[in-house]
Amino acid sequence: MQAQPHQQYWLGLHLVPNFGVVRVSQLLAHFESAEALWRAPDASLLRLNLPRNMLRQFCDSRRKIDLPLAMEAVARAGASLVTQEDENYPVLLRQLPDRPLLLYVRGQLRAEDDKCLAIVGTRKASKYGWDVANQLAAEIAQQGITIVSGLAQGIDAAAHRGALEAGGRTIAMIGTGIDRIYPRENADLAEEIVANGAIVSEMPPGTMPLAKNFPQRNRLISGMSLGVLVAEAPAKSGALNTVSHALDQGREVFAAPHNIFSLSGRGCNQLIQEGAKLVADVQDILDELDLSHFKAQTRITTERIQPANDMEDAIFEQLSADPIHVDVIVRLTQLPTATVTSTLTMLELKGLAESAGPMQYCRAPDSRR
Repeated sequence: MQAQPHQQYWLGLHLVPNFGVVRVSQLLAHFESAEALWRAPDASLLRLNLPRNMLRQFCDSRRKIDLPLAMEAVARAGASLVTQEDENYPVLLRQLPDRPLLLYVRGQLRAEDDKCLAIVGTRKASKYGWDVANQLAAEIAQQGITIVSGLAQGIDAAAHRGALEAGGRTIAMIGTGIDRIYPRENADLAEEIVANGAIVSEMPPGTMPLAKNFPQRNRLISGMSLGVLVAEAPAKSGALNTVSHALDQGREVFAAPHNIFSLSGRGCNQLIQEGAKLVADVQDILDELDLSHFKAQTRITTERIQPANDMEDAIFEQLSADPIHVDVIVRLTQLPTATVTSTLTMLELKGLAESAGPMQYCRAPDSRR
């Protein structure tokens, strides 16, 4: 995909050291676009009512970044950029307060990838764990739902392969540069994913597989998804870090039950004890996410989709043609913020609600009555 002119400026902002989405958003609030911010004279920036040290750091760092050279590095990696300004930036990631400024992508992100399920677990998968991840991924993918995982050995690989074998789509969120496949044993799998989904990273090309990067990557696995299924995990597992992010983000958590004598599945059983949805078959996931009807979406029904439960209905009733802020909905419904935002996303995916600006929603035109 050919790079768009605005993307180089987002890439520049992304490459400024120690400037994440919060700091960049503070600067962008004073400018019409990423390009306007990037091209702004130092004097204009230093007049802003923001910490002077931060502004000086931005100005100094900006001068050291060669945008054409940085764009060449992306092209050499065989990747494209998806920025917050682009329509194909994943809708669920937009909810995150620490969402990436941009994503490096090999393959394609599509509109249908707005409905994803993450499947994660141990790298040392037993045959049972592999079969759980592989089979459930295949059955979910057959419903037209994209499978997200982390391209690791074990459960991740089983989930990706299950989706591919079913003819579905899968996305690998990686904790390295887009040009560094880790582990190397999954290089062939990575190419299959590129052809039938996407490999995605927020790390610049060349980033090596450092341990500190993978917990950061895990928030994107859960953030990209409506829910997270732990197929097999011991009591101490990186998969549980993904679950922690999922809970913070208001995503659903699922776990496959395991033999009580199996150490490799003890983390799953603990999650179920703590309230994760026990998964005995794929229908448990579809019902909990209210996606049992999703395959029917491709059949185009004339019946209007309605809120599926009392919580969706309570939030939907607060919406009208006029935008309303999430905080107001929280106050009116007395529901937790995470519940309100995740339910609004579900209503948006169903075509019942629309985003009308930062943290503001209204009814979609076809649902207004």
